[in-house]
Amino acid sequence: MVTIPGKIVRGLGAASQTIRLQMPHLARVCPELQACKTATINVILECQLEVASPDFLVGPIEWTGSGGPGELFGLLKIRFELVDPKVETDAWLYIPYGSPHRLNPYYAEILAPTLQRGDSSVCKIHLNAAKLIV
Repeated sequence: MVTIPGKIVRGLGAASQTIRLQMPHLARVCPELQACKTATINVILECQLEVASPDFLVGPIEWTGSGGPGELFGLLKIRFELVDPKVETDAWLYIPYGSPHRLNPYYAEILAPTLQRGDSSVCKIHLNAAKLIV
């Protein structure tokens, strides 16, 4: 198990819209995602992270309605931890292969159940080391 500290940052809000459209496709492959909020938690990590082997690779799926070639998504099961107050939950590292965020190895998008995080932005993600390039 590898633990990577990070800091939650405000996103653009786009994932709230796109996840709603993508979730039916993703949940068909990974039903556990139905417990997740239809938004991402955006995290800046303290070290670079590249997922070598996600638990699920979905797609390509055409979720925009444009008739284009579709997008590929990776999902990696993680344990997500808020540091203060300490809250832990099962969650997923969400990897949209068409997103510009994917080019930033310090940026992670997390799908998780609704969490009461208060004002804290300090977090940790716990991952299976065999799935990673760190």
